[in-house]
Amino acid sequence: MSTSEWSRPDSSYLDPDRIRIARARRGLTKTELARKLGLTPRTITKYESGSAPASAAASIAESLDFPVEYFGRGGAPSLESSEVRFRAARRATAREREAAVSAGISGVEIDRWISSRFVLPEVDLPSFAGEDPRMAARLLRGMWGLGTKPLPNLVQLCESRGVRVYSLPPFADAVDAYSVWRGTYPYVFLARRKTPERIRFDLAHELGHLVLHSAESEETTAQEREADAFASEFLMPAASILEYLRQNPSVDDVIETRSQFKVSAMALAFAAHRAGRMSEWAYRHCCIELSQRGFRKDEPGGMPTYEISRVFTQILDRYRSSSITARTIANDLHLPISDVHALTFGVELRTAQETEVLSDSEREVPTERHLRVV
Repeated sequence: MSTSEWSRPDSSYLDPDRIRIARARRGLTKTELARKLGLTPRTITKYESGSAPASAAASIAESLDFPVEYFGRGGAPSLESSEVRFRAARRATAREREAAVSAGISGVEIDRWISSRFVLPEVDLPSFAGEDPRMAARLLRGMWGLGTKPLPNLVQLCESRGVRVYSLPPFADAVDAYSVWRGTYPYVFLARRKTPERIRFDLAHELGHLVLHSAESEETTAQEREADAFASEFLMPAASILEYLRQNPSVDDVIETRSQFKVSAMALAFAAHRAGRMSEWAYRHCCIELSQRGFRKDEPGGMPTYEISRVFTQILDRYRSSSITARTIANDLHLPISDVHALTFGVELRTAQETEVLSDSEREVPTERHLRVV
């Protein structure tokens, strides 16, 4: 690529933000990148301050495994780790947090690319700042017309209300999940390292942050507790527990009912205890037995598959007449295609595997550019 093709106002230099973002995405310090390039850390600092010559693009791209064109683009979305609340903030390292934020920047760019070509659902996510978290969960259920029944696919439910839900790539997924508002759009980024039930809870937890804490800049333990309380009530309303579980249910009752709510057995036992459906003794006995059966860290007999996006499933349908693929997005945004796959739940890879066995007459070829996310 010639220097005249760079999109930077001054095409003789690379975009410093893009260098920093790509370095953070790969989990490298300035010193480590300098070592890979055979330079000094001071030189990398200068590069990330706007002094990287266009001639360095190829070596930087090779070292960071990014397309060379990425570093000539300007206008990277602004997103800092101080702006987001990480689900596993204490367990994740600073590198992992920065990698997650850098992945999120790519997610925002992908979202802008999609939004410029497709009509996504309007954002319908009110603020309940200052409200009791459990009351906020009940209010949101009421506003969304959900009643007290178990919720359907939570990723798709959030998407239908305008929430942008993305999955986190490897290494960046050490944070478990995080959420952030960018302008008028709410984003949630989810890791997929845990059971599907626990990931549902993570998504509900981040939804709680979005409606409760959007105006609060400082992350606190109290906010985490409030988001947990919101998630518990949103997924397992107290009124619903009274309907689905008898007083002091058996462990088998809890396990059977958790499958209806698509939550972990431990989370349901806690919610039942808090709702007064289980005595202190019954709750402790239930937790002990669930732990003995392997439910402390796993979810035996739980959800067979992860919940995935409907937005990406429709856009990246390899048989759409528009022929949009992950490669299309990656090429337009100059992103690694592996990151595009990872951020979009890998739906294109999964769809390709599933449709290989279908005949042409069995394949649906939608042409409407208004996405049906309901």
